[in-house]
Amino acid sequence: MKNLDNFSQRAVCLPRLSSLRFLLLGFWAMALPARAQSPNWPNRFLELPRPDSCRAFLMRLTEEPHVAGTEQDLAAAEYVMKKFKSYGLIAEMPSYDVYLPYPKKVEFKITQPIQFTGPTPEAGFVGDKDSFGPDIIMPFHAYSPGGEAEGQAVYANYGLPEDYEKLDRLGISVRDRIVLVRYGRCFRGVKVHVAEERGARAVLIYSDPADDGYMQGDIYPYGPMRPETGIQRGSVQYMFFYPGDPLTPGWAATSAAERNPADRAKNLPRIPSLPISYGDAEKILRHLAGPNVPPGWQGGLPFAYHAGPGPAALQISVVMNYQIRPIWNVIGTLRGKDEPENIVIIGNHRDAWTYGAVDPGSGTAVMLELARNLNDLVKQGYRPRRTIQFASWDGEEYGLLGSTEWVEHHRTLTSRNVVAYVNIDAAVSGDRFDVGASPTLRTFVQQIAGMVTDPKSGRSVLSRWWQQQNENKKKKVEPNWNAIDTLAVTIDDLGAGSDFTAFLDFAGAPCISMSFGGPYGVYHATYDNFYWMEKFGDPTFAYHATMTKIAGLMTMTLADRPAVPIDVSTYAKQLRKEVTNIQAGLKELDGKPVTQLDELYKKVNEWFKAAETWRRTAAGANQLDALALKTINTHLMGIDRAFISPEGLRGRTWYKNLYVAPGEYTGYAAQTLPGLRDCLDRNDLERLPIEESRLLKAVETAMMETQAAIDLVQQRISSGGK
Repeated sequence: MKNLDNFSQRAVCLPRLSSLRFLLLGFWAMALPARAQSPNWPNRFLELPRPDSCRAFLMRLTEEPHVAGTEQDLAAAEYVMKKFKSYGLIAEMPSYDVYLPYPKKVEFKITQPIQFTGPTPEAGFVGDKDSFGPDIIMPFHAYSPGGEAEGQAVYANYGLPEDYEKLDRLGISVRDRIVLVRYGRCFRGVKVHVAEERGARAVLIYSDPADDGYMQGDIYPYGPMRPETGIQRGSVQYMFFYPGDPLTPGWAATSAAERNPADRAKNLPRIPSLPISYGDAEKILRHLAGPNVPPGWQGGLPFAYHAGPGPAALQISVVMNYQIRPIWNVIGTLRGKDEPENIVIIGNHRDAWTYGAVDPGSGTAVMLELARNLNDLVKQGYRPRRTIQFASWDGEEYGLLGSTEWVEHHRTLTSRNVVAYVNIDAAVSGDRFDVGASPTLRTFVQQIAGMVTDPKSGRSVLSRWWQQQNENKKKKVEPNWNAIDTLAVTIDDLGAGSDFTAFLDFAGAPCISMSFGGPYGVYHATYDNFYWMEKFGDPTFAYHATMTKIAGLMTMTLADRPAVPIDVSTYAKQLRKEVTNIQAGLKELDGKPVTQLDELYKKVNEWFKAAETWRRTAAGANQLDALALKTINTHLMGIDRAFISPEGLRGRTWYKNLYVAPGEYTGYAAQTLPGLRDCLDRNDLERLPIEESRLLKAVETAMMETQAAIDLVQQRISSGGK
């Protein structure tokens, strides 16, 4: 469910493969007691992933479109289940009954000053047989209500709140009009939500060539970018209120579940919307008068954009078939030998709007290759310390349905026993590594990226990642990766937008989501197919194999390292930075806040000092007995959970993480300290002490967990490990 970018290589003195293997051996040796250092399973694993195997998986997965809840989707689920079983996993297919719409009619008409009916079908291209496929679902917005609307058109740029504020300054209202906005900058559901708040009757969303069309590169089939008729399908569910089945917020959509009526579902839009191509949008934009658009609103079409209203007038007609329909997750389990109750989950969704070569097929191909590789290790005697689960989620494109319902169904398990969740949605569309992660896992991500070789450069993925992040900066001297023990690359917080959301925001498990990105203009279009991948995305499938290596090392290390690799210092340091940013914002307010968050800052600083003590102590934990390790891991796994509030965020109670949540007006993007920022956004300074108090309790709990781990290690070391 995510949009994904290239890099000029330069010579740098870096460790080659032999040095990387040395680093890997050292890291694994540090992680395991002496009796368990042989055989070296990570080194054996790195020899196993094969590009040709990944290619074969993807070819099979993209044979036909497989929208959630369809027969083709079920067939894909059965294929994944069969593969899981063949690789020795305990496989199951839990299903949920969710509120799922399919389109019956999606149409718009320009009635003035020209006559035109759209949307124009996506064009087929010679050489790409899939682009002529008869079973491709018509472009639509999932969870758009059915309905008809008519009115003058108004162009509102990306449809953000600040865009409407600029229209206000121009004296232009969208009330009782139809809004045309372009994709980008925020989740499409936010665009509909803001238009609904502003009184619009309907919304058209198009992909402007400035964003993912010919201004970004050659268009398909000559290049990877969106052609004139390409349309981005997608969900407009208001996931910033809650994701998952709209009728069962907070509990699983089992067959016997109690369901709310649809008109009470807070995450469903109330005005119709539909996606269109820039070829169709051009016909509307050419017939808008009114003032020239503000700076930054001009797109890539070859004429000056105007805001309207009119004279272009539109009619919208959307007919949807809403029903309770089954969806199917597939779970494959490799049971751990020492801590089987603690689970590392690697997952990706399986459903796609069309063929889904990038989104999500590349991730599923990687996951199947990893399952195949681990089975080879199991045959050689490998057994993980903790349980490893593979998850093929359904219904992600509609609103993270399968993963959300599963987490809600297994709330106790996910709130206590999930060590980490690793997400590989849209795993490969190019060669540029990108990661979002919980603060506690960021140094771990950096360590793993340093252990895998980048296919193009021959250097480590970490080295190339650092170079790509700094290619336009003055920083040219690369860190000494052999010596560094702090975070040297930028890893952003996760908000929402893929299947990590329920684990992170509802259950409190630390998460990683990663991809190799590149120019990818066919997102959610017919052209996201095997032909596109083989021609533009990853022709040799080398990056599929590389992602398998990264994901595999992450999964194995999280499952096998005696003390789970939770970096408390990075979390405390990041939290201190975020509190400082909020304090700076408070000083700029006109009214005097009732708190300056000084007590919170002091408590976070105390936690950071304890976290630094743990950083110096952590290596000793790996030498302790099994019972002590289990206790320490319970404390470490409690640190992320310390920030989970049972009552949730104000107005968005499904979201329970006090550190991070998706913003109401960003959708996917993370908003840190959402309770405090909500007070600032609403200018509700009286509530600040309440939100500060909630965070104080969370930090105190995190500090208690940290100190308990420190005390146990120090006690055991002082008593000779007993």
